[in-house]
Amino acid sequence: MKSTRVVAALALVTPLIAAAQVSYPQIGAPYYRESPRICHDRNAALWERKAALDADQRDIDREGARLDSVKARLDVEYRGLDWTNHAAVAAYNARSDEYNRRVQDHNRYVARMNGAASVLNGDSADLARYCDGIVVLR
Repeated sequence: MKSTRVVAALALVTPLIAAAQVSYPQIGAPYYRESPRICHDRNAALWERKAALDADQRDIDREGARLDSVKARLDVEYRGLDWTNHAAVAAYNARSDEYNRRVQDHNRYVARMNGAASVLNGDSADLARYCDGIVVLR
């Protein structure tokens, strides 16, 4: 049954393949999909974007370490909290709420940075595919 479908599909596609015309560049004429200068410039721009993302990643790592430190202090404070002291509980809750807000802001920033890194990776793949052999990637 499957072989019948394959044969039928080939029978339909074969005339299309036979009708396809192939053109070749003139002998001796250079054939570039894009000039080497443009590929070089695009490559340089991608490396600049990567450097900016690397700087953002260092900022993210530093903020993550600060948040870890705040969380550790909150955990120690929580374990020693006098639950009968309503003012102390309210003050702890305010600090905890502020910490949670900072974590949410941090997570949103990380998500945006991950999106930018994903776009950069796609653009890098496009460059490598489009300018294949013209630019040297670092």
